[in-house]
Amino acid sequence: MSLRDAYERLYRYESLRREANVPWREHLNTCYDEFVMRYGNLNAKQNVKLVMMDAGGRDILSLERMENGKFVKADIFEHPVSFAVESHANVGSPEEALSASLNKYGTVNLDYMREITDSTAEDLLTALQGRIYYNPLVTGYEIKDRFIAGNVIEKAERIEAWMGDNPENERMPEVKQALEALKDAEPQRIAFEDLDFNFGERWIPTGVYAAYMSRLFDTEVKIAYSASMDEFSVVCGYRTMKITDEFLVKGYYRNYDGMHLLKHALHNTCPDMMKSIGKDEHGNDIKMRDSEGIQLANAKIDEIRNGFSEWLEEQSPQFKERLVTMYNRKFNCFVRPRYDGSHQTFPDLNLKGLASRGIKSVYPSQMDCVWMLKQNGGGICDHEVGTGKTLIMCIAAHEMKRLNLAHKPMIIGLKANVAEIAATYQAAYPNARILYASEKDFSTANRVRFFNNIKNNDYDCVIMSHDQFGKIPQSPELQQRILQAELDTVEENLEVLRQQGKNVSRAMLKGLEKRKHNLEAKLEKVEHAIKSRTDDVVDFKQMGNAPRPCGGIGKQRGKPEGT
Repeated sequence: MSLRDAYERLYRYESLRREANVPWREHLNTCYDEFVMRYGNLNAKQNVKLVMMDAGGRDILSLERMENGKFVKADIFEHPVSFAVESHANVGSPEEALSASLNKYGTVNLDYMREITDSTAEDLLTALQGRIYYNPLVTGYEIKDRFIAGNVIEKAERIEAWMGDNPENERMPEVKQALEALKDAEPQRIAFEDLDFNFGERWIPTGVYAAYMSRLFDTEVKIAYSASMDEFSVVCGYRTMKITDEFLVKGYYRNYDGMHLLKHALHNTCPDMMKSIGKDEHGNDIKMRDSEGIQLANAKIDEIRNGFSEWLEEQSPQFKERLVTMYNRKFNCFVRPRYDGSHQTFPDLNLKGLASRGIKSVYPSQMDCVWMLKQNGGGICDHEVGTGKTLIMCIAAHEMKRLNLAHKPMIIGLKANVAEIAATYQAAYPNARILYASEKDFSTANRVRFFNNIKNNDYDCVIMSHDQFGKIPQSPELQQRILQAELDTVEENLEVLRQQGKNVSRAMLKGLEKRKHNLEAKLEKVEHAIKSRTDDVVDFKQMGNAPRPCGGIGKQRGKPEGT
């Protein structure tokens, strides 16, 4: 009991305070040594049954692990396992300092980078010239991959506005250099003649559609669009002959006039028309699709849609220019980030060991992907089969651990690939401490012990399958945040529906109200669990892992290979 209390006190202190407690660790070692001296190992046959009588027995048994046929102390006896002990990343170059800064602070923190490299700010800026730029909009430096990415046109305009408001700012030379880089990265403008305007595209203002339809139907047409429901609504001042006659399609059960067809044209759909071909024995209609009616409706809908492009051609140059500017600002303004990881050296990587598995070197694409993962703390590697996604995951996980960007990296793969991932990791890093989850570890009897093994030891990487990872419980606080976010979204959608008044779909409203009720019930259950929990089950957060698994996602016969 004294050993249990010493362990729980130390782990709780270090996980909450994020700092080591040397006296309490010494006390834990003393309690353990005294127990072993008097009774033998915790996991000895004569002790396991007695220890398991305590509510925290599984936690106590995980204070030992098996190595070479012997029970040895878990890592918590030597150093904290709930967080990374080192306060600074281990870096050997300005690029690694930059990566460490981005992952630790999310920004280019020059003070931090100076501290971990013993360099001056001027030396770092010189070494990283062209890789980082000063962004006055965030009052700091940004990596090139982030700065010259996204909506570069809008970003350049905002920086130009800042320069106009701060003409005497001492950062002006750096800002001009950054602005020039943004201008060079702007996509080439697309002209009106090269654009294909489709009737009903959501980015075109509804007023443009209304002006076209008003001319086509010879009456005032109003069109509104609800983004939250992705729904158009149409009304007209009065129904002209074009609406009631020229664009009328007569069906067996109902007629579709121009306003009905206009709504279908906006959504690029066609009415599903049916007709009766007789009666059954009960006197009910035997229905089949009205192919002729559908074909006629399609023809009239195509007439509406195709006429829109012709109408645009007739508009003034000023109108066309405004539409082209709107398109380019909305779609032709984004730049994808480019990741260049050629500077990385991977100091712990054992290429000789990989050679035995047919891997002679690290591809440039793999280096770029690892650099992207290190910068962003994660990402997507959508490479084809055979291009080395497994090695990307292994190198990225190890690099994050080496640089203290992740504390306990975890790789998750398909059940059939987990053994291969573990073998690749071991070949790449023979001295790494890997915990590889077998099916036996995740049996009902051993699962909690396996969780505690992760919690109380400092592994370089933990590897398991998707199914196994799904059995790790999440903390009630995290579940509460997720459920609350879903509930907030449902309430927003309900408010939008209620504002629609009579036009709202009753089925949609009833479905959202039922969803809200279910989420509220789940929230109450989680809140009760938070108030009454006994901390007898280890959740993902308590294991000391990063907030998310690290690695990439690839394809293996149409399925995710790893996360």
